[in-house]
Amino acid sequence: MSFSDINRVFASVLNFADMVHERYEWARPYVEKMALLGVITGKSPDAFAPDDPVKRVEFIAMIVRLMGLEDEAKNKALPSDFPNAHSIPLWARGYVAVALEKGIISGDDYAYFRPEDATKRFEAAVFAVRALGLENEAQSIKNINLAFKDTYEIPLGARKYVQLAVEKKILSGFEDGSFRPKENITRAQSTKVLNQIAEYVDISDRMVTGRVESVKTDFLNYIDVRLADGTLKTYFVGSECGIYEKDQQGTLNEITLKDLVPGTKLRIIADGNSARYIEAFSDDAQSTTFKTIAGILRSVLTGYVVVENEETGDSETYPLDASVRVTKDEKASSILQLIPGDMVTLMLYGGKVFNIEAESAEKKVKGSVKSVSFLAKNPVITLELEDGSVEDFEVKEDVEVKRDGKSAELKSIKNQDEVTLYVEYRKVTKIEAKSTKRSVSGVVKEISISDVSKITVTDDEGAEHTFTVTQDSKITQDRKTITIFDVKPNFYVEVEAEGDEILKMEVTARQVLNVVRGTARYVHEDAEVIVVEFETEQGRMTTAEIHYSGDTVFLKGNREVSVKNIADYIEEGDEIIAAGRYERGIFYADVVIDLVTF
Repeated sequence: MSFSDINRVFASVLNFADMVHERYEWARPYVEKMALLGVITGKSPDAFAPDDPVKRVEFIAMIVRLMGLEDEAKNKALPSDFPNAHSIPLWARGYVAVALEKGIISGDDYAYFRPEDATKRFEAAVFAVRALGLENEAQSIKNINLAFKDTYEIPLGARKYVQLAVEKKILSGFEDGSFRPKENITRAQSTKVLNQIAEYVDISDRMVTGRVESVKTDFLNYIDVRLADGTLKTYFVGSECGIYEKDQQGTLNEITLKDLVPGTKLRIIADGNSARYIEAFSDDAQSTTFKTIAGILRSVLTGYVVVENEETGDSETYPLDASVRVTKDEKASSILQLIPGDMVTLMLYGGKVFNIEAESAEKKVKGSVKSVSFLAKNPVITLELEDGSVEDFEVKEDVEVKRDGKSAELKSIKNQDEVTLYVEYRKVTKIEAKSTKRSVSGVVKEISISDVSKITVTDDEGAEHTFTVTQDSKITQDRKTITIFDVKPNFYVEVEAEGDEILKMEVTARQVLNVVRGTARYVHEDAEVIVVEFETEQGRMTTAEIHYSGDTVFLKGNREVSVKNIADYIEEGDEIIAAGRYERGIFYADVVIDLVTF
């Protein structure tokens, strides 16, 4: 059915003037559902005529449409020997032909079909049972045990059909204990009967089945549904969408979107991502409750799992839903890939497991050590994993540790060590570590002296590295041992580290010269300042002051010139390079070079 068809049908359902009265509220969900499935139509655009009887030919056509055989009916002709074929309306002949072929019409109904007669309730039972292919099952019934007070009114040949239809909840009796077999079935009543027949018919091409994963009722109303094939789909739910819940008697009761909780099983009629009809239901006789069970998987049986409940310690057996979704170690998996010992979290609805999140009991984890903490009862090691995420792992008291192939203690594990953790039931039982030694040369940017002293070094490529100074760190200058207190910012250092801990550090008490390059704008001889203009990395023009003194070396091209007559050599627009250092934000030049030659 196309989008325009669905909208047209739904609009007509909403506009049926004779369906708004409270008397017919019970039938509204069935009328909506059957209309959207293309099974029934109104008598006119604004009238459904719920109390009108359903003609036998109309009921047959409804059943054929429900079974998805309408296209087949369009190309069918009545058998040449069909009695009174002329009595079948032209529009209905294809439907009747399909019904004859499927055995829905047979026996006396074949010989005396009476298309324009009203459908009796017992006849609806007969047609329904035959349509579902249950003829043999009905005929195999030995004892009639119908308890209706008017069972005697049901024709003898129809009683087996009625009994089977009642057992299948296709039809039921009235509150007064009667079945009223010869009462005409109305158009409103027929939609509920068709709804019950639909429970046994494959209508997956028109209704999708899934389970609620999340519900949003904020600005936009929508639901995320895990479909039977495992895919996740979002459906927007507008105010025109009917939402109903089916009880154990097959009755549809109106509910709201907020009544749909995760795990609820749904049937949905939709156009694309827009839901037009939602039906919540339970596929068993258990209460429709949602709960979660965590524990250790003990066994997987056909259709069941056995789990040792972590709260009670008891082994408990749970049935699996046919569309159960399984993830293991955060990846999509299947029930066949679960093994005894896996840690599992089961999500149940209506007593059946519809989602399993599993984690391997034993696994190996690789990463780089971020820290080892001894603050908790059991130590915790924090790793940066290969995918860049950071995760904590609790370490067992008797953990086995090897570092660089040798037995070691947990406290010997250093930050930046590359490790493989062997984890059992979320606790680390074994650690294999490999030290990561590295060398860094550069300028000291910052020193922090405290209980744990740290030093930050900017390497020759501009990258920053922060190291920890330990009691075992060896710091030397000119082959003499010094302490961290003797190291100053801007000193040049060569560091050998293991992880982020310094093993050796050679210090050179020199400062790396900074360089300023730009175009000369002014020379203030009295203040001994040269103002230059240059472009920043961000593309903005800015100015800088170059302070000089009598000790500053001035070069004009390759020739050294006198500081006293510097204004005679440096002119506005000359390209200047100055090398020196910053002190308290002021740049003092050791060398100034005017690139413009004589």
